[in-house]
Amino acid sequence: SEIARLQGPRLDAQAALERTMSSMKAMLTERDAMRNRAMGIVVPDEPDAPPAVVYEPRPYEPPIPRPYEAPIPRPYESPPTAQPAVEREREPVVPPASFVEFPSMDEEDIDVSMIPPPPSVAVPPPVTPMGEGAEIMLQGFNWESCNSGVKWHNVIANEARSIRDAGFTAVWLPPPTKSVSDQGYLPSDLYNLNSFYGGEGELRGCIRALKDVGVCPVADIVINHRCAEAQSSDGRWNIFTGRMAWDQRAITTDNPEYGGQGNGGTGEDYGPAPNIDHTQDWVRNDIKEWLHWMKNDIGFGGWRFDFVKGYAGHFTGEYVGDTTPYVSVGEHWVSCNYNHSHLEYNQDSHRQSTYDWCNSTGGNTAAFDFTTKGILQEAVRNREYWRLSDSQGNPAGFCGSWPTHAVTFLENHDTGSTLQHWPFPTERLPEGYAYILTHPGTPTVFYDHWKDHALQEDIQRLIDIRHRVGLKCNAAVQIEKAEDGCYAAHVGHPAVGVERGPCKEIDMSKPSLCMKLGPADWSPNQGRVGDTKWKVMASGDGWAVWENVRFLSAEQRSR
Repeated sequence: SEIARLQGPRLDAQAALERTMSSMKAMLTERDAMRNRAMGIVVPDEPDAPPAVVYEPRPYEPPIPRPYEAPIPRPYESPPTAQPAVEREREPVVPPASFVEFPSMDEEDIDVSMIPPPPSVAVPPPVTPMGEGAEIMLQGFNWESCNSGVKWHNVIANEARSIRDAGFTAVWLPPPTKSVSDQGYLPSDLYNLNSFYGGEGELRGCIRALKDVGVCPVADIVINHRCAEAQSSDGRWNIFTGRMAWDQRAITTDNPEYGGQGNGGTGEDYGPAPNIDHTQDWVRNDIKEWLHWMKNDIGFGGWRFDFVKGYAGHFTGEYVGDTTPYVSVGEHWVSCNYNHSHLEYNQDSHRQSTYDWCNSTGGNTAAFDFTTKGILQEAVRNREYWRLSDSQGNPAGFCGSWPTHAVTFLENHDTGSTLQHWPFPTERLPEGYAYILTHPGTPTVFYDHWKDHALQEDIQRLIDIRHRVGLKCNAAVQIEKAEDGCYAAHVGHPAVGVERGPCKEIDMSKPSLCMKLGPADWSPNQGRVGDTKWKVMASGDGWAVWENVRFLSAEQRSR
């Protein structure tokens, strides 16, 4: 019957739990008997007690992969006017009914009152282009924000306090300059800050609102190309106006359709607009002067560089070195390694290209971690969690190669929003955030996800945990399991200083966390991870996060 069909999985789970508890009881009884014999204590047998039965646990069967169905893009809804922030009273975290926490066999033997000593050599703070290393960034717009009924700069200004209260320390704002395209990625006059997102006054008000609450405003810098506003005598659009009154000499010769008379390009050609020749001293000086104006007059605190593969990385390094922003990150988007439509396991060459670009800047600029995005979305879509560990047992993305320079994310205005160029599986977004908000790198949350009521609470709890544990971009990771159906890791403060590269040694004298993805059963208490006790502090469908009980308050422990 239908009732029997619906009850079947519940009865199977109940039977499995009973078998597991029976097995645990038998092992605990045997352990107590061994202790009594060792201490010379004789306990009379109970004649009527039945012998303990130990059942063989049922082997894990991985789920059958389902074909991926692209999610239907959600129409953007303009957010309501922000209300004054009110201190929220959080409900106790209750794991879902499908999640069962099993105690350790010897859990009572662990003394959680004793905190291990710190490392003998102090670990220096991370050297990173992303602030102080503890930043969490919000991408504060999507592809349709330029079409908002309320000018977008005003939307973000009204939400500044809510953004700060949510735990974000930086907001990536859309391109601020006059542009041929509504979204701002075909700029013309860089000093004209009247865009489809609002006028210069509204932009200044937005920046002031963010800085007043301690949030760093990050500008989207588009300097790979620039659209001319006047034609030369031969009818080509290559005469630039405004304070940067350039001509054909500012355009690379790789753009013959625009009559470029500069030098050859130093990166990948961008077809829709004239490519700027960054080899010209006077061009670079103009750009640096403009960046100083954007920082010192307009008030921006950081840079996000668009399409950085279009020009050599050392030019970005020069601009950053000259203007010293608080955060600096580049969009180095190249395709992952695919075998036809199948993502290959080994993405080392992909993340190496990102590493090489960051290195070419002199190390003063981070990069968005497209490698982690590609691997993570494939792993959660097909339950292929073995993808998340590389051949050396480290995180497989760029965050496992140069974590202090990796800016992790799940979606942006290009990959998701209404464009859907390379979308993350919508139903697996909570798993994705459970990964990037507990792992090395600087995590970035997409605006649409932060405003999505189905995701908001999960994202908030994960941000709270990251701040409470104090994770920074150089977090140490010990991967406990990476296989079909389950990924599990212990993440915390590094016990040794690593200038570049990942760290596996975790400082147990400071708070740390454990996390898992996937449907398979796993608990850090079963494996006595870190020789301590762990408590689930957040969980959902296919994910859970534990914190070290040693560092929880009495109230947190009792929940």
